[in-house]
Amino acid sequence: MSQTDVRPVTLSTYPFELLHFRRFGPIGPALQITVVAALYVATTLLLARDVRLTGKMMGYDPDVWILFVPITEEILFRGLILGALEIAYGPVRAVAVSSLLFGLWHLKNVFWLTDYQLIHQMLYTGFIFGPITAMLALKTRTIWPGVILHYLNNLLIALIR
Repeated sequence: MSQTDVRPVTLSTYPFELLHFRRFGPIGPALQITVVAALYVATTLLLARDVRLTGKMMGYDPDVWILFVPITEEILFRGLILGALEIAYGPVRAVAVSSLLFGLWHLKNVFWLTDYQLIHQMLYTGFIFGPITAMLALKTRTIWPGVILHYLNNLLIALIR
């Protein structure tokens, strides 16, 4: 007797599916691209001001790579990793594992943050922000609303520092 796949039909057929632009409610791909570009510009201008005032970008040494973090992290964690895990293990495990990996990813900041800041960042990204953006990606079947949310999150952090 052969085993049948009982996963819902909404699951990704390949991990790159979540990288496509899709309509998110009333927000079509063109508006999503425009919002991502506008948030990139706002982030760049805000961080440029911070570098002039403090010599730091969000508490880190200046590096242009910081400007692309929302895009690259969403592609990696919600596009590729979440998509592959969803195929292999289903949506619940995919959200949990990809979120924990996202939190662990932030250990890279051990060189710039205090122990308290690092633990806070890893817990926040692994248990709050990661699951929210993962569920958003699965609900919308695209990472781009999560990219927008990621830029807004990072802008808010830059503004309150």
